[in-house]
Amino acid sequence: MRKTISLLLAVGLSIPFAAVAPNGAAAQSDADIITLVTDQGEIDARIIREADAPGAALIIGLHGYGMDAKQIESLVNVEPNTDHSFVALNAPVPVEGGGGAWFPLDDSSGSIVVDLDDVRLGSDTVADATLALVTETGADPAQVYIVGFSQGASMALGLALTHPDLAAGYIAFAGGLPREVRAEDWTVEGGAPVLLGYGTRDARYSAEELDATVAALSDAGLSVQLETFPVPHVVSSAGRRAITAWIDDRIAGVPVPQIRPLPIAATAAPDTDAAPETVIAEALVAADARGGYFGNPEGDLVIYKFFDFNCSICRIAHRQMDRFLSQMPDNTRVVAVDVPLLGPGSREAAALTFSIAKPEDYNRAYHALMDGRGQMTGARALRELESIGIAVGIADTEAAIDAYQNDMRVNTAAMRALGLVGTPGFFVRLPDGREQMFTGWDAQAIAAFVGLTLK
Repeated sequence: MRKTISLLLAVGLSIPFAAVAPNGAAAQSDADIITLVTDQGEIDARIIREADAPGAALIIGLHGYGMDAKQIESLVNVEPNTDHSFVALNAPVPVEGGGGAWFPLDDSSGSIVVDLDDVRLGSDTVADATLALVTETGADPAQVYIVGFSQGASMALGLALTHPDLAAGYIAFAGGLPREVRAEDWTVEGGAPVLLGYGTRDARYSAEELDATVAALSDAGLSVQLETFPVPHVVSSAGRRAITAWIDDRIAGVPVPQIRPLPIAATAAPDTDAAPETVIAEALVAADARGGYFGNPEGDLVIYKFFDFNCSICRIAHRQMDRFLSQMPDNTRVVAVDVPLLGPGSREAAALTFSIAKPEDYNRAYHALMDGRGQMTGARALRELESIGIAVGIADTEAAIDAYQNDMRVNTAAMRALGLVGTPGFFVRLPDGREQMFTGWDAQAIAAFVGLTLK
C-alpha cells in the first residue's frame, strides 16, 4: 500500500506532519512505496529495509541520473542482517527515456551546465524528505547517513554543504560537486564527515573533477576520506563493504582521519629531462638516506628494490627476503625505492610514507605496509601507521606536493634509466663496483650474480 506523508515548512521551522489516507489507485501500489509531500513537491521513497532495533541508523540512498530507487538498492544493501534501516528515494525531476534526476542538466552547449538554484532546490527537497523519513521510520535523528551514486553522489555532497547538520555522514561514490557548486565560497562549521569513493577506471568522472571536489569540500571545512577502487563507473562489492564499514565506524564513534587526500591527478609522476646517470644517482642516494631496508644497514653489497605498495610480486619478495638474506653475505643490504605505478592508492600510501622524517620510522612504516595484504590506500596506510605509533601528515600545500612529485619523478625516471620494466625491479651493486639489473623477483639469478647458489 502506498502512503502519503506531508511535510510543511514555515519560516525555516519544521511543523509536524500527518499521514494522509491513500486514495484508490495509490492504494493498489507496491506496499514498500511511500510518497513524501514537501514544500518543493512530492517525492517517492522505497522502503527497502526497516530495522526493528531501537536507535538504528537510517541510510538514505540517492540514485544516479536516469535511474530510480530500485537500482540503488544494491549500493549499501550488502549486509542483509544489518540492524540499519535503508530507504531509497526517487529523484523528482523526470528524465527523457525514463528514470529521474535530482537536478536538470543542460548539455546544449556541448558541455554539461548546472544551475546552482536547481541544486539548492534538489537539496531542500531531499532534506525535507529526510526529516519526514526520520519520523516515519522512528530512526535516531543523530544517526542518518546519506549515500549517493553518480548524480546522487553530487546531491549527497550538495547536502553536505547546504544542510551539514542533516546527517551524521555523507557518502558519495562515482560523482562529485558540479563546477557551479564548487565556484561558491562555502564555509561549514562542524559539518558531518564525507566519504568519497572513486573508481580509478571511471571514464565518466575524471580524477581532475575528483581532485577539485576534494579541495572544495576540504576548503569548506569538512573532513573528507577518500577510498579508491580499480573499477569503472560502478560501485564494486569492495566499495559496498567500505560504505558499510565506514557507517559502522561512525556509529561506533571512530574519528575520521584528519588528513586531506592528495590530488590524484596531480600526484602522477611526470617524466624528467635530466641525464640518466643524474636521476639514478639522485634516486639511490635518497633511498639510502630514507631508511627502508633489510639486512646490514652499513652493508656495501647493495640491492636496490624498486617497488609499489600494491604490487603483489613485490610483497612476495618482501616476505621471502629474510630467508634470502640468510644465505647471502653479511654485508648485504636491501634498500627500498618507492615507484607508485599502480594507481592512486599506491601514490597516496607513498605520499604518507615520504612525509616521515626519521629513517628508523620510515623503515618501520615500509615493513608494516609491505607486510599487509589486499589493496593499499591512503586511508588504510594511515590506519596501519597509526597502529604502530607513527604519526604522519603531509601538508597539502603547493610546496609539499611539488616536493613529493619530484621524488616520484626521480624514482620513476631512475627505474626507466636502469632499464627496469615495472615493479618489482632490482639493481644490484657489488663492493667491487660491478652492477646488474633484474626485472622481477628472481632470487636465484641475483644470488648467482653475487657468486652463490641458493639452497
